[in-house]
Amino acid sequence: MGAGTPATAVRRGRRRASGALECEVLAALRRAGTPLTPREVQRELPGALTYCTVVIILRRLHGKRVLTRTPRGRAYAYAAV
Repeated sequence: MGAGTPATAVRRGRRRASGALECEVLAALRRAGTPLTPREVQRELPGALTYCTVVIILRRLHGKRVLTRTPRGRAYAYAAV
């Protein structure tokens, strides 16, 4: 890098539109028709999302009262309202 050029990481690939990931997660839960854990939701989604990303999206949707959750083992199982 040249002098005066900030060292920034460049993300390659396409970013999803705002809210698109939440819509994908919600659609996966509706297709399943049964409550899913974050790991199960991760398997249903296209692309390579990390477990942490899926958990964050599920928590946000639960906070918006779009999802319900019930304990299942060491995780929660989420379902669309």
